[in-house]
Amino acid sequence: MNLDELRAQIDQIDLLMQELFKKRMAVSKQIGVLKKELHLPVFDPKRELELLEKRRASFHDEALWPYYESFLKEIIRLSKEIQ
Repeated sequence: MNLDELRAQIDQIDLLMQELFKKRMAVSKQIGVLKKELHLPVFDPKRELELLEKRRASFHDEALWPYYESFLKEIIRLSKEIQ
């Protein structure tokens, strides 16, 4: 494969990630509305820890895990922000 073909693959992956990101943020907004109605805090440290532990258990690539963990933590941060 050449550089242009690999970049085209990255472009396709980015488009898929973009759609998934928009869906996640939409759900995060809904969660924020519900939490407000229920007088619950946005930050739930137990839930975040559980989420990270679940993702780590299913990731199966120790070399890439630190990168994915950073990515996931940023997504969580943005989700809390939009809530």
